[in-house]
Amino acid sequence: ERHGAVQHDWLFEVVKNYVRWTVRKPMPMLICSSVVLLLLTAMGFSPVPPLRFEASTRSLQPKKIRASRALEEIMHRMPVRWEPVLAIVRGANPQELHDYWQKISAHWRQLRTAGKIKNFSTPAALCPSPNWMQANRQRLSMTNFQAARAMLEETLDAEGFSRDSFEPAFTLLDDLQHVGDQNASLPNWRTQLPESSSWWFLVDRYFGRDPSLTTGFVTTNERVATHAQSQELGRDLPVAGVPMILSGWSYALADLQPWSHHQLLIISALMAIFDISLLALLYRDLRLWLIQVITLAFGIGAMIASMKLLHINLNLLNVLSFRLVLAIGVDYGIYVVLVWQKTREIEHDVAGVVKPVLLAGLTAVSGFGSLALARNPALTGIGIACAIGIFWSLVATIFFTLPAMAALNSKAPEANAQRPKDHQEAIQKRR
Repeated sequence: ERHGAVQHDWLFEVVKNYVRWTVRKPMPMLICSSVVLLLLTAMGFSPVPPLRFEASTRSLQPKKIRASRALEEIMHRMPVRWEPVLAIVRGANPQELHDYWQKISAHWRQLRTAGKIKNFSTPAALCPSPNWMQANRQRLSMTNFQAARAMLEETLDAEGFSRDSFEPAFTLLDDLQHVGDQNASLPNWRTQLPESSSWWFLVDRYFGRDPSLTTGFVTTNERVATHAQSQELGRDLPVAGVPMILSGWSYALADLQPWSHHQLLIISALMAIFDISLLALLYRDLRLWLIQVITLAFGIGAMIASMKLLHINLNLLNVLSFRLVLAIGVDYGIYVVLVWQKTREIEHDVAGVVKPVLLAGLTAVSGFGSLALARNPALTGIGIACAIGIFWSLVATIFFTLPAMAALNSKAPEANAQRPKDHQEAIQKRR
């Protein structure tokens, strides 16, 4: 029963017939697959059309659930729908901090007038100048508050007003006289504000634990999403002579885009160099090594081209799929190439390894492709990208690697034709 079941393995027969035809006539399949894969690879590595990279974490946010729709509605109704740019400024002393924010406020006011920013808010009003306070104290010390108090009392008596109604005015004169005293300490608004006051929520927005560390906020005309926008803000917002650090979630992500692209290229290049070096040691055959390298390039290039044609953008998660696809593509190629190197029964043995490679590839494509049904864009993105990449790696291995090796090995048809008949019968019995 077991032997009968194996004899009716239609998938193995199909694969074997393909291998037999490819080994005997490799050029038709090699030409067709090379043309298709070469065109897709050229499109993939071409800058036109571009493959967009979404650096914002919003690309990973679920969009078809009630919470996401509620958040979108809330953000739509709010007057500001994106994160502001933060300007962090530290002063060595209160006077320097005051001078910094006065310069920054004046400069940002010009930018707002010119339409380069939408609005801004700074802690300038909460950073008083000790020099100005001392100058005002000097002026107050020269004021005769006793005469002012006597004149106020005479005027109230002459007009018939009650002094009790004007008690706040007398209190103000007393406070000004006290502040004008050179021996009295200057009032500090931090000690005047009660700890239970709700104003601390606003104060803590501008000040860190260290009072000399402050933050200002700039509302841009639109969300900062590109590196060009972050560079423009980096040129416009700073003020000469004022040490300033620009930050913010959207601003930082946009500013990191070139760095992330550069790191992706470096890491991918290092991984590719490691893979092709390992393949060179494994195969020890320049021709087979070149075929495998070209196969990997075709797989990655066709994957990128498919993502461009299907308008699938890269994001912070599915960008990792390239490394996974490259590793799987190397595995598929190794199985086929090593069997090709060692086998003496090309049709039977190669078909025996192509079938499991085909089933493993289709299983992986189905598994990753099923993530497209997920409601989470993070899972959907990496699932679709991996499914596309594995599919093209499988296609390149079966329809390019195998015909290319057969085209290089001209003795393959003769070797199969000269096999002893009894050996062929033994193989059939084993099957």
